[in-house]
Amino acid sequence: MTDDSTPADKLFDPAEYWPDQPAPGWLTDAERQASLDAILAEHEPGAPIWIFGYGSLLWRPAFQSVEQKLATLIGYHRRFCLVMKRFRGTEECPGLMLALDRGGLCRGMAFRLDAASAETDLKGLWKREMVTGGYRPRWSRLKTAEGPLRAITFVANRGNDRYLKPHSMDYAAEMIARACGPVGSNAEYLHATHEHLLGLGISDRGLAQLDRLVRAKGCVTR
Repeated sequence: MTDDSTPADKLFDPAEYWPDQPAPGWLTDAERQASLDAILAEHEPGAPIWIFGYGSLLWRPAFQSVEQKLATLIGYHRRFCLVMKRFRGTEECPGLMLALDRGGLCRGMAFRLDAASAETDLKGLWKREMVTGGYRPRWSRLKTAEGPLRAITFVANRGNDRYLKPHSMDYAAEMIARACGPVGSNAEYLHATHEHLLGLGISDRGLAQLDRLVRAKGCVTR
């Protein structure tokens, strides 16, 4: 499946919401670059670079891909486990972000970057995803219908202070239903992800249950 027709103006621009003064605990440009350099040091020169999308990258990408494949990651599952106090939440009313947490499996989409723009795309992706270090980027082996491939994945950093230990579904739904920030509501993020997964033919029972709970609570909007 190719995707070479996505308009550039539809791609997510992190600078649109990037504050002049980063909040305490946010990574510096040097720290983000060091993280990216560490990942690229493990990349085989000349090999394609794939990114595993399981949340907002499915519907608001940080890059323009040239190929897409449905893929499965074994050993991690999709979970709202990172506390969000910016973008779709506030200090007073934080929300939750998706991450890959240990156990189970996760079905999503693998995106192949254009080799000509991969360096620029990765820097943009790191600026978007590696804001606080809540994610831990790593290379993972994905299963696809055409065979295995190696892709960059963003898993939850359990050592980060934003990580929320396993909690009840109702607790998560309450946080998501109330949270809203300059980018939009936390509920919109959940609903859009669930809808795009269904559009890809991907069933996630946990996410479906959470979606129903949040809608039942009556979520806030911008």
